[in-house]
Amino acid sequence: MPPRQQIGLRKTHTAVHKPGIERRRLLLQAAYELLCEQDIETVTFRDIAKRAGVPEGSAYHFYANRFDLFTALADDLSRLFVEAHQRAVPAARRRTWQDLAGWLVDVGARVYAENPPARQLLIGGKTPPEVKQADRRNDRQVGELMYAVFARYYDVPDTPELHAAFYYFIEITDLIFTISVIDHGEITPGMLAEAKLAGTGYLGTYLAGVEPVGCGSSSNSFSG
Repeated sequence: MPPRQQIGLRKTHTAVHKPGIERRRLLLQAAYELLCEQDIETVTFRDIAKRAGVPEGSAYHFYANRFDLFTALADDLSRLFVEAHQRAVPAARRRTWQDLAGWLVDVGARVYAENPPARQLLIGGKTPPEVKQADRRNDRQVGELMYAVFARYYDVPDTPELHAAFYYFIEITDLIFTISVIDHGEITPGMLAEAKLAGTGYLGTYLAGVEPVGCGSSSNSFSG
């Protein structure tokens, strides 16, 4: 592997002017488009620069190599998961905490289904280690958001262990999604059901017996 294309090289981003910001956007958009069309292993830095209309030499001012660029794209894609989990949860999907957990898995699966680059970069089985590390950092943020969603509807304890459990919940379901993508090229309905079983089973070790918000306080209002 040429030294410039080694995994782990990162470009230190200093303040850039408006043209530089636009070139970064074009490079990320080009990488996204190419990952919609090609296998991640065939996409080169030169391909990305060419699609973006940015001279390859100039592109290296913004990203150290394709792995650095893919890491930046993974960060961008993580925002899709954040936005998706910030949307309102239908009442029918939060009648029990198991329903709500299943909804969270469905939301993630939908983002993957609608964004082939997310499947390739995050659960495709060929994820470069640096990209996976970035994804795990992003998953912790999404896990915190999942905890907040649960706390909105259920009286869940505010403990470090439960906060961490939602991060592990993501890793467990993503592992099953990865197996599905490797074996079938997509998240199949059957593997989606398996992910829900595994994730809900794991969360059940922390959430068994939790009640909807308000149930406990309403019963206490009649005491003493």
